Amino acid sequence: MKTKTELRNEIKEKIKRLDLAYCESASELICSRVMALEEYKKAKNVFCFVGTKGEPDTRTIIKDALESGKRVGTPLCVADGIMEVYEIHGFDDLRPGVFGILEPKPGLKLMEPDEIEFAVLPCVTCDHNGNRLGHGKGYYDRYLKRADFPTCMVCLEKLTSSEIPMNRFDKKADRVITDAE
Repeated sequence: MKTKTELRNEIKEKIKRLDLAYCESASELICSRVMALEEYKKAKNVFCFVGTKGEPDTRTIIKDALESGKRVGTPLCVADGIMEVYEIHGFDDLRPGVFGILEPKPGLKLMEPDEIEFAVLPCVTCDHNGNRLGHGKGYYDRYLKRADFPTCMVCLEKLTSSEIPMNRFDKKADRVITDAE
């Protein structure tokens, strides 16, 4: 089995070769599948990351949630390995952060883990069993230890892997959604 670093590097090379049209159509399909989930439909408070290169574009989910009257929280890395979720009311509440990823602007309301009823999680790669490989800083694993809500991980099928190296700190997602049939 590959190490986490080897697998991350392999996926980063795959990301460089992804076709924009594929990414757009795959993101559209993934978002529609997430929005069709009962857990998503029932949730009044949703946590969703904002997709960046190599990840599904989640803006459709965020827009739908906001238009449906749901409270929407997006992640903000507040210290090394520490992430919090802040409520946004629209895309104007986001700005590019340290890694160029859109994140909540200062002054927004903190959304506590016990308020969240459903979460859409990112990954660098994952398998179809919910095992996830992130960027290696542990932000999501630490955050999810404090949480007890259904999670759905989204990934472009072309970036999934058959074997994900896991350790005791890694938290699995309840469900995985890709663009595969």
